[in-house]
Amino acid sequence: MKQHAVGIDLGTTFSAIAHVNKYGVPEVIHNAEGERITPSVVLFEGDEIIVGTYAKQSAVAYPEQVVEFVKRHMGEDNFTFEYRGESYNPERLSGFILSKLKHDAELRLGHKIDQAVITVPAYFGEKERQATIRAGKHAGLTVLKLVNEPTAAAFAYGIAATDNKAKQGKVLVFDLGGGTFDVSIIEFKGKDLSVIATTGDHHLGGKDWDDALINYTAAQFRARHDIDPLDDLAAYHDLRQKCTNAKLSLSKRPKVSLFYDYKGKILRLEVTRDKFEDLTMGLVNRCRTLTEDVLRDAGLKANNIDTVVLAGGSTRMPMVRDMIRKVFDKDPATDINPDECVAYGAALTAAIEASRLQGQPPPVDIRTHDVTSHSLGMVVYRDGKLWNSKIIERNSRIPSERTRDDYVTSHDGQSTMDLWLVQGENEDPVECSVLGHFEFYGIPIRPAGRSRLAVTFRYNANGIVEVEAMDLDSGQTLAHRMATSNVTLDDLAKGRPPMNIVLLVDCSGSMYGTNIVEARAAARTFADQTLGPNRQISVVAFPGGVVCPLTADRERIFGAIENLSPIGSTPLAEGLLAAREMMKSRAGVQRIFVVLTDGHPDDPEGAMAEAHRIRTSGGRLVSVGVGNQVKPDFLKALASKPEDYHFCSEPVELKGTFINLATELGGG
Repeated sequence: MKQHAVGIDLGTTFSAIAHVNKYGVPEVIHNAEGERITPSVVLFEGDEIIVGTYAKQSAVAYPEQVVEFVKRHMGEDNFTFEYRGESYNPERLSGFILSKLKHDAELRLGHKIDQAVITVPAYFGEKERQATIRAGKHAGLTVLKLVNEPTAAAFAYGIAATDNKAKQGKVLVFDLGGGTFDVSIIEFKGKDLSVIATTGDHHLGGKDWDDALINYTAAQFRARHDIDPLDDLAAYHDLRQKCTNAKLSLSKRPKVSLFYDYKGKILRLEVTRDKFEDLTMGLVNRCRTLTEDVLRDAGLKANNIDTVVLAGGSTRMPMVRDMIRKVFDKDPATDINPDECVAYGAALTAAIEASRLQGQPPPVDIRTHDVTSHSLGMVVYRDGKLWNSKIIERNSRIPSERTRDDYVTSHDGQSTMDLWLVQGENEDPVECSVLGHFEFYGIPIRPAGRSRLAVTFRYNANGIVEVEAMDLDSGQTLAHRMATSNVTLDDLAKGRPPMNIVLLVDCSGSMYGTNIVEARAAARTFADQTLGPNRQISVVAFPGGVVCPLTADRERIFGAIENLSPIGSTPLAEGLLAAREMMKSRAGVQRIFVVLTDGHPDDPEGAMAEAHRIRTSGGRLVSVGVGNQVKPDFLKALASKPEDYHFCSEPVELKGTFINLATELGGG
């Protein structure tokens, strides 16, 4: 049975596709143009979408129709390319590149390809990895696995190395591509290939060397002709092509002559290798720093590394190889082509995965063990701040999972639990990558503290995060979904948590006159200062019921407050019931009930029972009494905690009390 699985190196500047042939040897599949690697460039030309060399060559003539370096934007929600009124996100654009590789490979191999292993930078996080899988689906591919690029390169090296001694010991893979940089330390032990540590920067690559030369040349052009070629998109693409070619030439020659013309003005510029290296020394130093970081993470010294393997075309620059020699005091291995080794490793992995699915023996007997590139944490509140509580540390072997079984419900009848997940090393979760706000639901109804929950955090074999919660008493796995609120971690960190507030205002006859006038003024001030992002307010009168449902519309709230009028007795229990039924519990949303009254409820026991239901369902109840008829003991018992009871001897004091309350709730 033919293997229909391939390995794909989806690169920032070039991509490659490979398979394992009938002899068990990985080989790159040429594209339709006869090239071994395909430019990762997409051209929109009329109704056609063209990928590859022609698209790259068209960047100068049709700059508005060409998109490059898509990989640097994988997982970014706010990046789109617009053409003829349609928006294309990075995963769709990457899907076009994958479709080109798939189509051309099918023509070469003579059979359909429906499965692939796709490589990703080791430092890709959850969002980028999920986007890569979706890109594969756009191209009609089942993604069998995602493999970190350095791991794929090491796998290929382990097969290709002619010296059997080289296949034992510790290997550092230095992977500098067109747009990303990864560095990993991998240990070969017999048939096991184990990643020890990895780090990198997916915004560091050959493009940055190009940009340095582009900016230098443009500055020379401006100084000579007082015209900036970077202001013109077509001129920029023309300059990029010339500078990229000059960079490639400088890897072989000590100097190049760069000729550039724009708007009838000409620049002839001699660029030496020394000058180019001076312009880009900061980039090499970034690579060196990350290399030293990964050695430190692994607890190793440079002399503990047996072999340095190069991956990515940018490793051909002499300055890069010179830096590696200085750090490791040895030349890097040259057993494999740095442009193709990642694709070879992907092809080998694809053959193994496809064989496993078909119940056949694998074509090669090497087992790979990768690690997480980012720590996985949950957001906790401690010492008045949000913190990133790390659950799975960076460089943990994957698949990896950790379980915490110390969660308990906080109020009676609690049926949901919300959880924020982040990726990153910073203690401040706002500085990390936010994976999402999850809501687990279906917790059996029990008294507060009686439901015990275990949450399992997991990195699967693709380095993608999975999370699962279980009710320990029943053994039931809880369903979960992304929380629907628009709140961000930044909102929480700055004291702007999502909040629904209901103002319950006493409209009994005793509130007639100054009392109701001052109550309206205080309520208006409170609403004005409390409203903001993720905040809604409702107004409930007793008697009268709901006079304004939950809304963020100031005019509607103020109109309801102005229409409050004393009309009868004090049915506080009815008001609390109406407010509770309107304010349903939602994960991550605080519910605040503020009661303003000047006297006694008609049904104290009923009011206390409703207050108990609110408090035990997670709501916070604040009571504000005004005037000499108030019974403090009753209102104190009504409130959630002692500091949630407030007393004003005169109606005029209400405004100040409500201003303080608004400030305490984060409204001003």
